Amino acid sequence: MSIFMLLNPFLFFRNYVRIPVETFVKKQYFEYKERTNKGISSAKELLYRVGIILLFATVILWISVFMYVVFYYTYIPNVTHVRPVHLQFKSCEEQMGVCSFPSAHVQLTKRSYMLMPAQPYRVRLVLDMPESPPNKELGMFLVCAQMRAKGGVLVSSSCRSAMLRHRSRLHTLFRTMLLVPLLLSGCSEEKQQLQVELFSDFVDDQDVPVTDAYVEVQSRFAQVYGVELHIEAHFTGLRYVMFHWPKFSCVVGISSNLFFVSLIFILSWYHLQDGLPDFVKGKFGEEKFGEEKFETSHFGEDKFDEEDEEDNGKANMPFKFEGPIKLEREDGVHP
Repeated sequence: MSIFMLLNPFLFFRNYVRIPVETFVKKQYFEYKERTNKGISSAKELLYRVGIILLFATVILWISVFMYVVFYYTYIPNVTHVRPVHLQFKSCEEQMGVCSFPSAHVQLTKRSYMLMPAQPYRVRLVLDMPESPPNKELGMFLVCAQMRAKGGVLVSSSCRSAMLRHRSRLHTLFRTMLLVPLLLSGCSEEKQQLQVELFSDFVDDQDVPVTDAYVEVQSRFAQVYGVELHIEAHFTGLRYVMFHWPKFSCVVGISSNLFFVSLIFILSWYHLQDGLPDFVKGKFGEEKFGEEKFETSHFGEDKFDEEDEEDNGKANMPFKFEGPIKLEREDGVHP
């Protein structure tokens, strides 16, 4: 029969060619399929982990940016407050001109406060004055200001001197000739802008915040085009760095927030892991308990087997008598 199988080419091809090749191909196919399934599951798990990490990183980043923006706009006040000043005066009845010092009441805010407490401010009065003969002959004059709270409570007052800058006739002539096209077109004017610093380091009181300002030009002959009151914040320390170097302070601030927020997230995560043994680690706890129980039962069985072997050994051992033995009869008489 075996010789017939060897001589039969079809049986020989099936047994020694087709079946081994099919077995090898199926084996390779199933191994490749198993590896592919494992790779797909591992890729899905990797994508899931990457997605979770990206989600947490995005949340932490936006929280850090939001914290820095809130801190910036809370810690840094408005840099400049500009209020127009409308001067009022009493006109003369008998002759043309001004018979009182020009003065104005400037309402800084309708709220309870405008300036940030404990923040130094510079208060300046900007006057646009024409280069007219009366102003050139005016010389020095005083500009006074009073900072008051609600109810007219005086907080601070100051007076500063001012005057137009002197220009010689030759300088005025050449300057006028040079600026003739601009002067004729109205792009330029023959005027000077005076900036009078009334308070160089004004700090608002938190208990009595400033809400109004009173300005007075103590000269009846001063001629002005317009007046503005400028209140500018004078930054020092951290505020100075954050305002003048915003990009550097932004990078440092957001990086610091990232570090602390990430640290809080990590500590919270570990604390959460330790505090969830009931509904997260219950399954793992039962398995562990089963394994411990299994090990304990095996250990008990081994111990009992050892004790039984010891007892059997003792039972099979022959008795050994040590020392003298007394023999007695049934009737109680000693030999």
